[in-house]
Amino acid sequence: MINPMDLTGKRILVTGATGGMGVEASIQLSKLGANVVICGRNGEKLQKVFEMLEGKGHAKHVLDLNDVDSIEENIKKMVTEHGMFHGFAFCAGIAPMRPLKMTKRENMIEVMNANLFSFIEIVRCITKKGYFADEGSIVAISSTASIQGKQSKVAYSASKAGLDGAIRCLICDLKKKKIRVNSIMPSWVNTRMYKVYIDRYPDTFEVQEIKEKQYMGVTEPIEIANTVAFLLSDAAKTITGTSILIDGGISQG
Repeated sequence: MINPMDLTGKRILVTGATGGMGVEASIQLSKLGANVVICGRNGEKLQKVFEMLEGKGHAKHVLDLNDVDSIEENIKKMVTEHGMFHGFAFCAGIAPMRPLKMTKRENMIEVMNANLFSFIEIVRCITKKGYFADEGSIVAISSTASIQGKQSKVAYSASKAGLDGAIRCLICDLKKKKIRVNSIMPSWVNTRMYKVYIDRYPDTFEVQEIKEKQYMGVTEPIEIANTVAFLLSDAAKTITGTSILIDGGISQG
């Protein structure tokens, strides 16, 4: 039987590969036959993820997305060493909670660099001639925070709303190459960050809201990974400029 999500022979860049969703996406893409180039800030964690990948032809690169100015040279190095990319999964990001009165410009810049500016810069660099295949695919992890307001999340929500807004423009810039760009909007996902938050703030309104309104349950990282793989594959070859909501029903509650 032919697998419509087969990624054999496709080289895919994954940033944020050491985080919960990035780890799962990297592994799943390797299982589907992709040659995965994983990136993260921590070399030791990156090595552990690299050893979990199935098959051969994978690579790893230490990359700090907060240093946006270093991205262009790093992308050039990756293409020189490994060849043209067919897909890019942006799984990096930070989600600090900070009251408005404590949200200063430097805090905003830090979040924007990690969640938005680095994404746009990677897309700018990786889609240069000879760097990215025509009819390739780009997927970014966004969040329901891009469409829902929450206290103490002004920087995070703004960065994710900016991400989705950028995607709607990027498809216009990349349409001649037929490069697809989409995002995934999860709510709470069963990652380390979620577990830390639940343990630290068990009695907050937001934790109670998760239990009551995310009635389909907390999303598992593999669900996000499968959606990333779908959007990167030819099974989604006419899907572009969209955001897929994976929120367990919380936004409808």
